Amino acid sequence: MNGNSHGGRLIGMRNIPLTLPGSQRGFSKFGLLMTLIVLVCALTFTLKVLPVYIDHNFVKGMAEDMVESGRASSLTQAEVREQVGRGLAINNVRQFDINSVTTSISGGNSVISIKYERRIPLFSNVDIVVSFDDRVE
Repeated sequence: MNGNSHGGRLIGMRNIPLTLPGSQRGFSKFGLLMTLIVLVCALTFTLKVLPVYIDHNFVKGMAEDMVESGRASSLTQAEVREQVGRGLAINNVRQFDINSVTTSISGGNSVISIKYERRIPLFSNVDIVVSFDDRVE
């Protein structure tokens, strides 16, 4: 048989061993379980925290649009909050306190401040607190 005595099977012109080396055994059941637990925890964390950042970026974007277009300087704080509130309702943002949006004038320019915290229940008695403090000039 082609002069080969390694105990392998001849396939084409290569000699493939019948046993795998010890370093190529793959996942153990425990390793697979731990990997799945880590992936589920990461997915849970992401799915709970990501919407908070998306909502915040939407509010911040609305404030930036108002300041850049110059509308913020001609509006009162109540009118700015009303416009932000309308945008939130249209985009289905429900858990946002509109009172966290404040307006002021600094150096002749209109400034919109967005400062608030969100508490997100992760599991049992463990919560995640995300705080935002943005100033749009």
